[in-house]
Amino acid sequence: MKYLLSVLCALLFSSISLALHAMPAKHSPLTMTSEFDYNGLIIEPNGSGYFGYQSFSNTSEVTLYPKNGNTATWTLTLRYSNGKPATGVNVNITAQPSWLTAPSWRHKNAMAARFPRSSQSKVKLRIDQGIFRLKAPFSPSSAVTDSQGQVKVTINNFHSCGNSNQPGADLLTANAAGQQLKVTVKCAVSGLVNIPDRASQGLTTAGLVGRHINPAVLTAMQNLGTAWKNVSSKPAGMPNYLTITGATMRWGGINPPHFTHKFGGTLDIRPIGTKSGPVSVGDAHYHRGATQAIVNALVQMGATKIIFADNLKGVTDVKANHKNHLHVSFLTEPLEPWLSTDETVLDDEGLPLIDYSNSYEVSHFIPQVKTLQTTDFNLNFVAPK
Repeated sequence: MKYLLSVLCALLFSSISLALHAMPAKHSPLTMTSEFDYNGLIIEPNGSGYFGYQSFSNTSEVTLYPKNGNTATWTLTLRYSNGKPATGVNVNITAQPSWLTAPSWRHKNAMAARFPRSSQSKVKLRIDQGIFRLKAPFSPSSAVTDSQGQVKVTINNFHSCGNSNQPGADLLTANAAGQQLKVTVKCAVSGLVNIPDRASQGLTTAGLVGRHINPAVLTAMQNLGTAWKNVSSKPAGMPNYLTITGATMRWGGINPPHFTHKFGGTLDIRPIGTKSGPVSVGDAHYHRGATQAIVNALVQMGATKIIFADNLKGVTDVKANHKNHLHVSFLTEPLEPWLSTDETVLDDEGLPLIDYSNSYEVSHFIPQVKTLQTTDFNLNFVAPK
């Protein structure tokens, strides 16, 4: 009998031990890990790109391309020391700008003030609508872990990428039961290159704030500049170089006072005059024939939109406020996001509105420019009439 009782006690003790071991150790140490899944436009170092998917485990930083619709999921997983999922644990997520923190980049009114007065109400509206994003939107800010011990946080792209040595960034922090994880979310069009001032080689700049561009566009423009330099029939005083007066911020994104110039596929180019320096349509030294030769070359290179105040052949939009520069795009959707391709589609304020969240055409964001050799251009021109 004593032997039977001892066996029963041993079995009971073993069952209790197993049951206790199987129960979540509510007071045992927790660990929190993360997985970051990105679905959007991925840029290669050479400036090319593709829409795809990337996943990072326990990463401390990620970069989101500033295109609406680019999203990421930050999956936070909590486990007890025995490996069991920690269910029902409160997780709180906060965010704050960690780079490019000035109000001129992060506050609605300060950002709007950097645009022309006539556009400021539109800029504020676009920010309120979430089309211009000065910070990375995320959701939820608080949640409880599910049966897998997980909370999933959706993070969307933003557009305050900037022009400094680092791209604009937000720091997201997750806190749960004494555990903490952080991830820095950056805003950037990777792969853009600086436009060098090399007037002696046919291409220079003037008055640029953002002076970066897609490398394929730079190569194509440098070849055009060299071809222009080599034209021997130019009248005395006419510059031997082309001048770029508008480009893209170092990291792309919002580029006040421009609504475009966000992705490195758009340039402003000074028209040609009979002397160096600024020149506008209507000036005595504006040379219509030479400017027409440059427009012809830009069309040959694949320009999709050329806005200018002079109705030259190849100019797609004649606008009086473009007297001192040609606005040239090599994007197949040359208006870029936040402007409407259909002016009849209006928001509730009567302003054009377009949603690019569902655009997955690479050429809307990465320029499709033809890189021609200097001998491919015909830059002969006649005197203006």
